[in-house]
Amino acid sequence: MRPILILSALILVLVGCGGARDSAQADRLAAIIAAGQIRIGVKADSPPFGVVRNGVHFGFDVEIAEAIARRIGVDPVFVNVTSAERIPKIEAGEVDLIVASMTQTRARERQIDFSIPYFEDGPAVLVKTGSLISSYIQLGGKRLGVAKGSSTAASLLKVAPEAELIELPAIKDLLPALEAGTVDAVASDYLILVGLARASGKGRAYTIAGGRIVSEPYGIAMPRDQSALRDAVNEALMAMWENGEWARIAENWFGPKSAMPVPLKFSIATIPE
Repeated sequence: MRPILILSALILVLVGCGGARDSAQADRLAAIIAAGQIRIGVKADSPPFGVVRNGVHFGFDVEIAEAIARRIGVDPVFVNVTSAERIPKIEAGEVDLIVASMTQTRARERQIDFSIPYFEDGPAVLVKTGSLISSYIQLGGKRLGVAKGSSTAASLLKVAPEAELIELPAIKDLLPALEAGTVDAVASDYLILVGLARASGKGRAYTIAGGRIVSEPYGIAMPRDQSALRDAVNEALMAMWENGEWARIAENWFGPKSAMPVPLKFSIATIPE
């Protein structure tokens, strides 16, 4: 075969392969609607955002995910994820969305896409009651446990660069490490730490050292370049805010009569129809 024919054939093959990839990624929302279900990654170990009891998923994030699925018109299929698994499962095509207390960062946006923010929290430090650590500024030289794959490590390195960060496999491993004394403190988002302490049944044994360090937005994560899916999720979130559904869900988990009453100042930014 002549060189020019070989080159032409190679170009056709490459274009064809690219077209197949583009077609596979062309419209995730259409595929979701055709299947009648949407695969959503949620936490199983992070009260009050996502927990599993007797095989049933509960939590603020779970209810938000269910509401989005209803508005898209499909059934939610929940997939348990740890912090470290969130981006890999999106990139591998194992889930369509991640609704799992995921902080929206510029670094993460170079790998995946996010919805508009639907909540906010921020990193904090948890210690045993009676600890001499009363603030993140006292973490120098201390062993600080963080969940692998969370954004907490990056936040803490900025404010406590001399802390010895110890990555633990998942959020569920934070309190056992603190209890065993393998770390002097643990860090995660404030509400997750409060939820873990209360769920342990011995909340008074633990203390938040100094409150939130900073507030950060949570976004719903999804594959890159899926504008139809992103628009559908954003429209669902804005509608939920405008008709009061978001507030009712938040009331269930953070309101005065909930198991974890916490004042919320967050609001979803909406745009006109």
